[in-house]
Amino acid sequence: MVGPLLLFAAAGTVGIVLLLNSSFQRFSRSEFAALAEADADYIRDTTKAEGPDFSNQARAVQNDFLASHARQFAGVNVEFRRVPPPDSLHDAVTVRIAGNQELTLVRERPRLPHVLLQPSSLGALIAFWALWFVLAWAVTLPYMDAQRFGLLGVIATSLAHEIRNPIAAIRLHAQLLEQTEPSSGLIVYEAAKIEDMLNQWMFLARPEPPRKTDVAVTDVVQRSVHTLEPAAQHARVRIVIEGAPGRRIQADSHRLGQVFHNIILNAIQAMPEGGTLSINATEDGVQFADTGPGFSKTALRRAADTLYSEKEGGMGLGLSVAQKIVRAHDGRLVIGNGNDGGAVVRVVL
Repeated sequence: MVGPLLLFAAAGTVGIVLLLNSSFQRFSRSEFAALAEADADYIRDTTKAEGPDFSNQARAVQNDFLASHARQFAGVNVEFRRVPPPDSLHDAVTVRIAGNQELTLVRERPRLPHVLLQPSSLGALIAFWALWFVLAWAVTLPYMDAQRFGLLGVIATSLAHEIRNPIAAIRLHAQLLEQTEPSSGLIVYEAAKIEDMLNQWMFLARPEPPRKTDVAVTDVVQRSVHTLEPAAQHARVRIVIEGAPGRRIQADSHRLGQVFHNIILNAIQAMPEGGTLSINATEDGVQFADTGPGFSKTALRRAADTLYSEKEGGMGLGLSVAQKIVRAHDGRLVIGNGNDGGAVVRVVL
């Protein structure tokens, strides 16, 4: 990927340099020819005004003055004699004055370094390199994401086969033990957390379209809250569910539960010293508002980016997976802070 982009930059730079050189040479020759015509007109007018009795000595003084003037202000050599055709390093323009008299201007042809130092040339090259940088960034970023997610897919698939069966066995025995030993509920929760993390990786590795059925939104919310109740109690976080319980939508219950689970877990982890999480089901979605520190300015821009996390030990999957699932349901995830502080996340469905 890098090789073709560098080759494109090199080929484009060479092409622009050649085009600029050709354009500048044409423009410079045109100006040079106009200068020759202007000098010839001046000589004709001066000769007519001085008349036929103008002495050769006076004419020589005049010619010296014209030559000096041309060298000083035009940067060219003026010679009042026949000159051989210039070589490849020089340009010459010949203009007939009168009779067999001709004016020939000779100058050194502008070289490439001089052409490149022109403001217009530098501007064109800078504009091309800026465009190339934007193009390279736009092309390589999806490629890098594809490579990264490809690696995640390999890891997730391997982990799925190695972890899923042992976790299922642990959960089953912990649920049986929970009937006689309530404290074993923590084992169920931790096993569910590992399984949920595995599902997050699997979703990123192999995202599938949602399998939609008729779903009651508050039922999905309550299931997610029930699963995370041990973690909320441990962090002394009170969860309050509000809103109309009757709203039903077409959605994938498992995937939607994953969205709510990720948001609730993030809120609990943001309030390690305790707090309140208010969940409000509205006509257009579900809002989660906590009393934690809220999102930082950077997190507001990047909170839903894959593998971005400001939590110590965080993997940056929760909101990223939630956003992808919500988008697959033709909804959107809105992230912000409340007026009184705390994070506010709205799942618009």
